[in-house]
Amino acid sequence: MGQASALSASVLEQFLLQARFTRAVASLRLHGINQRLLGDLRIHHFRTGSILELVGLHARDLVPSEGTPVTLTVLLGEEVLTLESILLPPTHNPEGDLLLRLDWPREAARLHRRRDVRVAAPEQSPLKARVGLDGRQLDALLVNLTETGVGLAFAETLMVELHSQVQIDADLPDGSVLHCPGEVRHLTYLEGQDYPMRLGVVLNPRPDTDLESIHRFIQARRTDRSQNFRGV
Repeated sequence: MGQASALSASVLEQFLLQARFTRAVASLRLHGINQRLLGDLRIHHFRTGSILELVGLHARDLVPSEGTPVTLTVLLGEEVLTLESILLPPTHNPEGDLLLRLDWPREAARLHRRRDVRVAAPEQSPLKARVGLDGRQLDALLVNLTETGVGLAFAETLMVELHSQVQIDADLPDGSVLHCPGEVRHLTYLEGQDYPMRLGVVLNPRPDTDLESIHRFIQARRTDRSQNFRGV
């Protein structure tokens, strides 16, 4: 991994303004714990030197108590911001949505490039997928994921030609579904694995294919991975 940069107050303010304007995805963790606590958040409002407000809570989300130390991660384009703060009492916006409120960070926020963050990793749970191939419907695991391709793992050995066309359907954690055709670009067999047959597939979305759900999932995975990043 590369090194993170500490941000000045003015650069942090500009980053947060851009994140708010573009509705950049943010996530929250308990300080010092890698597991994501709250995800799919967005910057709602902030006052430099005072507070930072987040929107995007779901009814099922459990919000930590006031005073809890947390780490916020925000993904904006090719850059990932992390900052440490303390939870303040929540409030509501005029529409009635619950807003998380964070104390303004007392330590410098850190910024690093997204290319330093792996989208998927061995310790992350793979997604279940259904793959249409040569008229068959096969169960698979989606073990790798980028904006342009996926890695699929199968329990059974398959006879597959390179450039074969496949149809991929996968349930994403937010309840949405990835539904997209693709083309097999490489394959391998890993001895001793529960799912030894591996296919590398390039996605070939049709003009009407909606990939917003997969983009949001990838952003969430990237913010998950970025928590492991520690610069000096």
